[in-house]
Amino acid sequence: MTTRDAETLAQLVSEQAGKGKRYTFEQLANRSVDPESSYKPSPNLVWTISKGQSVKMNPPLVRALAAGLNLPPKRVADAAHRQFLGWYSGDPGVSNPSDKDDDAVYRVAVEAGVTPEQMPAVEEFFEQLRREREDEA
Repeated sequence: MTTRDAETLAQLVSEQAGKGKRYTFEQLANRSVDPESSYKPSPNLVWTISKGQSVKMNPPLVRALAAGLNLPPKRVADAAHRQFLGWYSGDPGVSNPSDKDDDAVYRVAVEAGVTPEQMPAVEEFFEQLRREREDEA
C-alpha cells in the first residue's frame, strides 16, 4: 500500500492550507469552486475539514476541493471516502485484476481513520468466505 492509498481529505487540505502554508483557509475556499454547479465551500468548512472533523460530504464539495487543491477529483474523492467511510477495495463498476472473476462487492463501515492493516480480522473473514464459496462450487 502506498502513502497515497492511506491519505485522508483532512491531510490533503491541511497540507496546503493553514498558518504558514501555501493558502489561508479563505484563499483555498475562494479557489474551491465546483466546475459543474459553481458550489463554493466557506472558509470555516475548509478549516473544519482540515481538522478532521465530521462534515456532510457530497459530490459538489469534493469537486470544489479538487479544483481548489489542483488535484484529480478521484484522488480527493478517495481520500474523502477513506476518512468518512473507512477502508474499501474499490468501486463496484471498476475492474480489479485481483478480483479473480468474483462479482461480489463488499462494503465495510469502520471508524474514520482506521487503515486496512488495522483490520486483519475483517480481511481474514472475507478470505474465509471466499474459500468456503470455492469449496461449495
